[in-house]
Amino acid sequence: MVEEMTRQRIEPGSKDKALEGLLKRLQGLEIPADAICWRRFFGSMILVLLTLLFLSGVLMAFFYSPVPGTAYDSVDHLQFNLPMGNLLRGVHHYAWNLLLIVMGFHLFRAFILGAYKAPRQLVWISGVSFFLIIPLFIITGDLLPWDQKGYWSTQVRLSIIGSIPVVGDLLVQMFRGGPLTGIVALTRFYILHILLLPGALIFLIAFHLYALVTRGLSGPLSGNGTPRPRAPFFPVIVNRWLLLFIVSAIGLGIMAWRWPAPLGDPADPTDSSFIPRPEWWVLFLNQLVTIFKGPLMIIGSAIIPGGLLVLMTALPFLDRSPERRPWRRKRVMIIAIVIIAVLTVLSVMGYIEHFVRPEH
Repeated sequence: MVEEMTRQRIEPGSKDKALEGLLKRLQGLEIPADAICWRRFFGSMILVLLTLLFLSGVLMAFFYSPVPGTAYDSVDHLQFNLPMGNLLRGVHHYAWNLLLIVMGFHLFRAFILGAYKAPRQLVWISGVSFFLIIPLFIITGDLLPWDQKGYWSTQVRLSIIGSIPVVGDLLVQMFRGGPLTGIVALTRFYILHILLLPGALIFLIAFHLYALVTRGLSGPLSGNGTPRPRAPFFPVIVNRWLLLFIVSAIGLGIMAWRWPAPLGDPADPTDSSFIPRPEWWVLFLNQLVTIFKGPLMIIGSAIIPGGLLVLMTALPFLDRSPERRPWRRKRVMIIAIVIIAVLTVLSVMGYIEHFVRPEH
């Protein structure tokens, strides 16, 4: 009986039949035709950028050496000596910048359309979770070139993390692995960046897609009950995504060729006079840390950002009204406008302080 079962498992053509059945199911799958269109493509664009980041990251990993003495040289060699190396690193650099922008627009659109409301609470919560994991990719990736900016930006971030009561010092030790930022820290950041965080991201993407399939895409605000036109997932929707992927790859490649990714001087741990400028996406957070100094730093570094994240996550449960039209959700819209305005003002203040008048 065991031999018969074994023969059934390895019966020639069984894998081909399974693949054929999967292709038939994909060909028969239909989703709303507006899933990828000019009015709503941010979700598909996020998947495009994540794919580009994964592919470019894998290729760069072949040439990278995660050792302080050679990390900078390996990145320098990749960008300036290898064919297409500057494009490869440039695409990776600009893709994550664009990813943050697209994620912001995607979340903002979902908020405006009330897409977080029942029965799509899980879709919203899993989408907000991306704002937890993507910054970790950027933070761990900044140290890998082992240049001045990456090294000292990491020092600033570790000092901010260390200001968190109770767990701050423990988290710093987990990241750094010792009293100084050296080979242990670089190795841990590298493992996090290429192994642990990608695994968590793949799980999160799978969960988000599962929530989309089970809870459905958000419908139009009119809600007139008119059936939405549908299109085959394969090949119509897949071909649209591939077109978006090709156009995005070409566009980012042109940007990388025209404006190469920055690479500063090699890291010098003894040069404490180097003051890194904050990235655009953390200008508001950096300004909060500047406002709340000393023992109050925890307010700007953890309490306010953490409170905003909790508020975003809990939004489907705080706003339970079935009303989705933004002009009928005045209270929620006013609160959102105030928060966005405050964050914008803080970002402008941070930009002026660090880029317009850095001497002050």
